[in-house]
Amino acid sequence: MAGIKTELTKVRLNKFLASNTSLSRRKADEAIFSHRVRLNGTIISSPATYVDSNNDEVMLDNRLIASKTKEYLAFYKPKAVLTSYKREKEKRCLSDFDELKRKKPAYSGRLDYNSEGLILFSNDGYFIQKLQKPKNKIPKEYLVYTDENLSETDIKLLEKGITFNVINYMPCKISKLADRKYRIVLYEGKNRQIRNMIDYCGKKTRRLIRTKIGSVELKGLNPGEFRQLTKNEIMEIANV
Repeated sequence: MAGIKTELTKVRLNKFLASNTSLSRRKADEAIFSHRVRLNGTIISSPATYVDSNNDEVMLDNRLIASKTKEYLAFYKPKAVLTSYKREKEKRCLSDFDELKRKKPAYSGRLDYNSEGLILFSNDGYFIQKLQKPKNKIPKEYLVYTDENLSETDIKLLEKGITFNVINYMPCKISKLADRKYRIVLYEGKNRQIRNMIDYCGKKTRRLIRTKIGSVELKGLNPGEFRQLTKNEIMEIANV
C-alpha cells in the first residue's frame, strides 16, 4: 500500500517530510522555514507547497528523501514482552519478532510488560501522529479481569473521571461482562492507566488485554501474530 491516500501522489511538503522522515509536522515546518529543504533543486520556504511523490526530488539538509513504501501492521503483543526495541535484563522485547527487528517501525499503543493485546505499527509518521495526538480521542478498548468485582459506585466514579496520585484521568466507558470481567473504553493513553484506575477502587488487575484501537480489532490474531491493516482501517484513522 503506497500510503494513506493511495489515489493521490501530490501532498503538501510538510506532510511529505513528516511521513518520510523522523520529523513531526511542526519540525518539518521549521526545517522548511529555515531553508533546509529543496524541491527539484530549489529552496522552498512554504510548507503548503505541493510535492508529487512519484516524480519530484525532495532534499533535506542536502540528503535525498525518498517516498517510502508505507506499511501498517496490527500486532498482538503477548504478555511478558516489553513495548520497546531495547532489551532490559533478559526480558523479551519487540526486537525478538522478525517482522520488527530489522526495520523497527514506529508504534502507537504502548502496553506495560504484563499487559497484552493490540499495538499498531507503521513507517508512516503522519499515521502514527494521528494515533498519538490526545485531541483526536481515538477510542481504545480493553478486556479487564479483576480480583474482586467493581461496585456500581466504583464504575460511576471511574466513568466520570478521577484524579489519582496527582494524575487526572478522563471519563471512560465501563461495561460489566461477567463476574470480575469488564470492557473498558479509554480516550487517552496514560502510563498504566487502567491498572491505576482499578487500584484507585481498592482492587487489583489480574489480566488486561487491549482488544481494539479505533476500528482496528485484535480479533483473529494470536499472541505474537501480525496482520496488515485494511485500507478502510487506515483511512478511518487518517481522517480523524
